[in-house]
Amino acid sequence: MRRFEGFSLVELMISLALGSVVTMGVVQLFVANSETHRLLQGQSRMQESARFALDFIGRDVRKAGYRGCFSSNDDLHTTLLDMASVPYEYNLTNGIAGFESTGENEWTPDITTVLPYTNASGTDTNVFSLASDGYGVGNGINLDEIVSGTDIVTFRNLSAVERRIAAPLNTALIEPTINIDVGWNEFRKDQLVMIHDCAQATIFRVTSMSPNLGGVASTISQDLTIGHQTVDTDATANISAQLNKGNVFQVDAAISAIESNTYYIQPGTGLNSSGQHPLSLWKKATLGAPVELIEGIEDLQLLYGEDTDEDGVPNQYVAAHFVSDWLAVITIRVTVVVNSIDDVGGSSVPTHGCTIQHCKEEQATDGLIRRAFTQTIQLRNHS
Repeated sequence: MRRFEGFSLVELMISLALGSVVTMGVVQLFVANSETHRLLQGQSRMQESARFALDFIGRDVRKAGYRGCFSSNDDLHTTLLDMASVPYEYNLTNGIAGFESTGENEWTPDITTVLPYTNASGTDTNVFSLASDGYGVGNGINLDEIVSGTDIVTFRNLSAVERRIAAPLNTALIEPTINIDVGWNEFRKDQLVMIHDCAQATIFRVTSMSPNLGGVASTISQDLTIGHQTVDTDATANISAQLNKGNVFQVDAAISAIESNTYYIQPGTGLNSSGQHPLSLWKKATLGAPVELIEGIEDLQLLYGEDTDEDGVPNQYVAAHFVSDWLAVITIRVTVVVNSIDDVGGSSVPTHGCTIQHCKEEQATDGLIRRAFTQTIQLRNHS
């Protein structure tokens, strides 16, 4: 009779030991591959975020100061009381406004005197709002959320979309009316826009649009009325005389909307793998509400290249509060610090420390990897 024998205890223990070693090797290989995957994913995400951030900012840098074929501030006028009365978003005397972080929750120039924002009590401050339809109300920047130590910058320009006037503006008219094309929805009633040619330009308030469609594209042509010396009252004046400053806008003149784009850093609305809100790049466009553009941008630093001898080459790069003449700025050096958003086992220290950015318990790191990206961008429309 044939006998069947199994493994001995020694053989079984050796098999289990060898199996455990193999299993541990497989687990370690899996963990290492997972960590490598997370690290590569974090690096790819950083590069993508940096590319998008610099692309967004670069587009507006290149548009900054664009005013059609008009270029001189000497013949830039307004039907408001004076240029100082033009709201921040619409002041095209300069295509750039930079704010350097100079202390804890402090920027130079003082952002509270110019930036359109909503304070802690929910009250709009420096916000140009449209009383007729409420557009712009409540769309201020939350200054309490802007990350201390990061820079802020605004770029202003005319829209590339323009409409030619059909007839010369008659200085005898008190409130001239201009007919604009079908389907144009570049602005709304009560907003400020610019009429311009190659010799002169004037910022004015659109007192009425007939029909007034609140920014929706029209299926018929519209009549646009120019008027009013101030934003809040209907003071009667010879608006055409204010508009032309003794000259006449001929049929080669055009009307364009004014655009402004402000960039800054504040916490985002999403959550990362650690349950924290990563810092993000935000943008406020003219009267619109601030929009979160890109997660994982934790720092924004800008230096401005001034051409002090008018040879077309910047002589120095300085922070915003050291710029002596904004019209002499011909390049901007933009630096963004980007992180991986999620914990990938990195050992780098957060840019703003553990007070503003979340760190692991009893550690000075958050597990994120981060890298600074810098690009120097030339302005195309400096005066």
